[in-house]
Amino acid sequence: MRSLIRLRVPEISTLVLFVLSSLFAIFLATILIQQNAGFSNTTPTTGISTVLVYMVFAIAVTFFILYLAKKKKMRIMRAIFLFLIIYVVFYVFLIVGTVIANTYLQYYIIIIAAPLIYAYFLIFRNNWFVTNLAGFFLSAGVSAIWGVIVGIWAAVIFLIAFAVYDYISVYKTKHMVSLAEVAINESLPLLFVMPTKRGVKLEDVRIDQEGERRALMLGFGDVALPSIMVVSSAMFGRDHMIWFILLPLLGGIIGMILLFSDLVKKPAPGLPFINSGVILGFLAAYLMFNVF
Repeated sequence: MRSLIRLRVPEISTLVLFVLSSLFAIFLATILIQQNAGFSNTTPTTGISTVLVYMVFAIAVTFFILYLAKKKKMRIMRAIFLFLIIYVVFYVFLIVGTVIANTYLQYYIIIIAAPLIYAYFLIFRNNWFVTNLAGFFLSAGVSAIWGVIVGIWAAVIFLIAFAVYDYISVYKTKHMVSLAEVAINESLPLLFVMPTKRGVKLEDVRIDQEGERRALMLGFGDVALPSIMVVSSAMFGRDHMIWFILLPLLGGIIGMILLFSDLVKKPAPGLPFINSGVILGFLAAYLMFNVF
């Protein structure tokens, strides 16, 4: 039994990370709304045009990264990604600082020290744990903002569109697999990495059979995008918030478990499974309190 549990530690860790990231995102979103920070959606379909623009942008960035990798110019992209993650850490603590700081001095120390300390570890002491923490902050920060400004049905459309794109990009064009290889080989902070045994370093992980045995890998977007649905669902169903949080989370967990199972050919696209789960979870809550 112990050996079985040990073999499943990476999967369980990823499930816990998804849940914690979503709950932290809801916490951040609640603070934003309470502070009237200018983030709001007026209708359940608010943000559909923004969703379409973001999809085009995300696809363009993917191919731009692959182009730079082909030209051996990944230092530029790595610097951009490091800057974006450090900025997100700064932004997250900009929100959290308003809750945990008692004075203006404490607030400014927090919002300055947190990103600087994290920048040091990400640049000079990077390992799989540091990268995973980067993904946690990135996922929570992005999903908190998008979950507030995008209406619930726009979020559903958003997740469906990206699930279809993820399926095509992994199983058909396979360029998302190439992106994952670039991320690992060039140490780009794009993937959650859960080692399957002690002593595995970030540079030991590769996208091949040996690498799959060394670590479980999941894209930041495979956590961030479903979390948008969880946050948007929570904001939509505030009168019954516990159900509008729990059911999408449960759906996402079931989707992840299916993704990690031997029934799915690897490498596999995460979003078709996880997005479907959180959407079905939201629809279950919606039917419970708005239809029946």
